[in-house]
Amino acid sequence: MAGCVSQGRPPVPQAAAGKQITRDGAQLALPDGTRVTPDSTGGFLLPNGDYVKRDRSGALVLPTGARCAPNAGGYVCP
Repeated sequence: MAGCVSQGRPPVPQAAAGKQITRDGAQLALPDGTRVTPDSTGGFLLPNGDYVKRDRSGALVLPTGARCAPNAGGYVCP
């Protein structure tokens, strides 16, 4: 007699995790490890010279137009 094997549910694909910009004191740590200091508006200059601005909702707007939403540890980016 063959054993009964439960096949269960197939795994559910997980949504791809976004990149995290984390707060580290007065600085922000970018996903590549670079540290930047936000200016008085909350925006900052990237090492390549591009500027990341902070919008009225508190999100960061990358030079590509992508928005990084604020969360407890910093910002989550697409």
